[in-house]
Amino acid sequence: MICMSIVISEFGSIKKASDYELPQDSFSEVFVSDKIFNSIKDIAFAYANDLLFTFSVQKGKEQIKVKNYVGVIQTADNVQIEILPKSTASSSKEARKILLKMLQRFHSYQSLSHAHLAISHLPLFEIFVRVFLDELDKLFILGLGRNYEKIEGNEVYVKGKVLVNENIRQNLFRTDTVFISYDAFLHDIAQNRILKTCLQHLDTYTFTSHTKRRIWQCLSVFEEVSSCKNIYDDLMKSQVNTPIFERYDKVLHWSKIFLNHQSFLPFAGNHLQIALLFPMEALFENYVGKLFQKYTSDDFIVRLQDREKHLIDKHIEKSRFRLIPDIVLEKINSTPKEVLIFDTKWKLIDNSRPKQNYSIEQTDLYQMYAYGKKYGSQKLFLIYPANEDFMNPLEVFDYEDHMTLRVLPFNLLNDGEEELRKIML
Repeated sequence: MICMSIVISEFGSIKKASDYELPQDSFSEVFVSDKIFNSIKDIAFAYANDLLFTFSVQKGKEQIKVKNYVGVIQTADNVQIEILPKSTASSSKEARKILLKMLQRFHSYQSLSHAHLAISHLPLFEIFVRVFLDELDKLFILGLGRNYEKIEGNEVYVKGKVLVNENIRQNLFRTDTVFISYDAFLHDIAQNRILKTCLQHLDTYTFTSHTKRRIWQCLSVFEEVSSCKNIYDDLMKSQVNTPIFERYDKVLHWSKIFLNHQSFLPFAGNHLQIALLFPMEALFENYVGKLFQKYTSDDFIVRLQDREKHLIDKHIEKSRFRLIPDIVLEKINSTPKEVLIFDTKWKLIDNSRPKQNYSIEQTDLYQMYAYGKKYGSQKLFLIYPANEDFMNPLEVFDYEDHMTLRVLPFNLLNDGEEELRKIML
């Protein structure tokens, strides 16, 4: 399966090449044929216009802008759209590396290793396929699972038990066979059928020769395993919670993605083959939060997505409007109690626009003020992704006496621990 590939940054624009004299692709602006543009336009209007795409017309020229979801979409017309984070990255390779590094902090994607970050020159979809193949190799070392499967049929020998009624019906005039039922210890189980079917599916795509060769090698291991006749049935059967089959968790997770049984947006119908998308706001929040948990000194208690406080303490005998700061640091044994509040925002700040408040949203400042008041915190922090217009902290914002807000950049190209140390200075 040969795909037309589009690589674009979040917030980037997709335009029709026919509308321009000398169109030139960039990381944030891509020009495509009318046919491909209309295919993407169909997806936008059919299922995810509000979440993923916005469509507009400027001076009679149509354009589709992607929002802050990143990942891979593959259409039924074999158009693969790769949407990558927009921050300090100046190339698709750097942006892929940032995305993979952030995904590592999610439990479901801990299979991503430094080795996978090193192949960020490859398309994102192929990197994910490599992760799946690496997990398969680990499974092969442990050995494929087997289970007892009930076998029924005519045989020339007696094994198990004879099904008398079926034997009379099929073998009334035959003496050389007998219809029997027995249990066989086979590799042809639901988990292995899913993996083989997934490999067969991936074999239809165009990849580098190295990845193709690995797919073929893995398929050879499943020669005694049949393909899925009903994927949904096999998926249900595969969800057994036993120590023997725990080793299948990661490979089955990837199989469900590639077989299109997992999607992060409400796509449906015949427009898509793959939809592997992630909200950047959640990725950034999770990534920074996990770094705080890992690298904050033992002098502090770290709480993520804290739900202890409400904006309204009491209304009709109940607290109302729960406050959920991303990161709360509480210093142990401090008198008076020292609390630091951090919130992450996946938005682009512009250090050169003080008159426009650096593109900071006023509602975010109200939110931080409420956190400071309710938690009794004097030190508040807003963390935004660094970009070419925001590489250094802004001047300190003073809410009032003893309550300050610092607005800080987080450079995703740098080591996570290094960036955290800068924040905690």
